[in-house]
Amino acid sequence: THCISSAASDVYKRQVESNIYLTGTSPMKHFIYILGVFMSASTTLENELISEQNTSQPSINSALVQDHEGNIYRTVTIGKQIWLAENLRVTKFQDGSKVNTGFIPNDDKSNLAIYGRLYDWYDVTDTRNLCPEGWRVASDEDYKALEIAIGIDKTDVDKLGWRGQDDVAITLKVKQPDTIFKRFNQLQVNKYGFSAMPAGGKLGNWYITQGMYTEFWTSTNATNSEAYARTLAYSWWNSHKGEIRRAKLNKEYMFSVRCVKI
Repeated sequence: THCISSAASDVYKRQVESNIYLTGTSPMKHFIYILGVFMSASTTLENELISEQNTSQPSINSALVQDHEGNIYRTVTIGKQIWLAENLRVTKFQDGSKVNTGFIPNDDKSNLAIYGRLYDWYDVTDTRNLCPEGWRVASDEDYKALEIAIGIDKTDVDKLGWRGQDDVAITLKVKQPDTIFKRFNQLQVNKYGFSAMPAGGKLGNWYITQGMYTEFWTSTNATNSEAYARTLAYSWWNSHKGEIRRAKLNKEYMFSVRCVKI
């Protein structure tokens, strides 16, 4: 399995910004170019995020929940919902059968506790259920309810693309460093204890955009080949770090998963 963590192909970068979907393999020169441009900044950000994981925990007291494999997760209440405050880490469904995906970013076991596992949409929506008993994979409607609870206008939650004002997205992130272009109100970072981490994603054999994006699948179908997802941005060059993206993405992508209590 190949790893392109801090620097994705130019095609994927454009897809994140404009909803153009990956249709082929980019020339290796594109990977090398992006690697040279972004590796230093993205790797620095990724290391900062990892170092902050244990020091940026929410001040909210959160209960713990155990899944069917014995993994323990923090939980957090946002609005009227109770969410896992960590990415899912299971390799089996509730009935004990194995998932088809569930990859650790970069196939590096040290990333499991930090980033959780990456699943395609078919595992996400399997009726055998990835989530702990009494929980389910968050739907598009669940994310809309969360977004309204943290301050996104009700008139914006149904829109596709980047939404939200006043850097609302940073209230869900473990950390959002200042950049040469923008300073953030650090008192608002991880305000709700959601603790999003930029695990990136996987497509085929390639790991992409670790340290650059958080990608969450929802359980909601969009078209025959696409489903709804949410994106958070982190890179210094990305102008959408304060916003949350709602998009229709190819179901073959493997992304992070959060569960909500039933």
